[in-house]
Amino acid sequence: MLLQIRPYMLQEDRTRVQSFSALVSILANGDQTSGAFNVFDAICPAGFSTPLHIHYLEAVAVYVLEGVLTFFCGDEKKIAQAGTYIFQPRGTPHGFRVDKERPARVLYMTVPAGLDDFVMEHATEGYSDYTRDAARYKIEILGMLPE
Repeated sequence: MLLQIRPYMLQEDRTRVQSFSALVSILANGDQTSGAFNVFDAICPAGFSTPLHIHYLEAVAVYVLEGVLTFFCGDEKKIAQAGTYIFQPRGTPHGFRVDKERPARVLYMTVPAGLDDFVMEHATEGYSDYTRDAARYKIEILGMLPE
């Protein structure tokens, strides 16, 4: 059965939440896209980093709007500046670290949707045990990013 997705346009009325110390604007969530994808606009503070982790359900696409990030994808380490696009297939260990001198802003998309629920959960519950929580979303936390 094919789901019908309704078109919509988002202007200023965005859902903005503080999640894992990043300010995240949800541009498209799983409900709006019938589970096809979700898109976030995230402002990450200077020095912010994700853990090294694997998404088993989603592929991840990131577009750097502002700032400088160090990306880890598989065995590769790359510097990403504004205008850089990164694709991380599901099942690939990855993570990123924001430059220590200034914040960064990224568009972050996962296909299919689902990560939006994880982000919203941590906007309301705080950090709790994010390793356990991530496992419920089929995300494996591998540890800190390499230097």
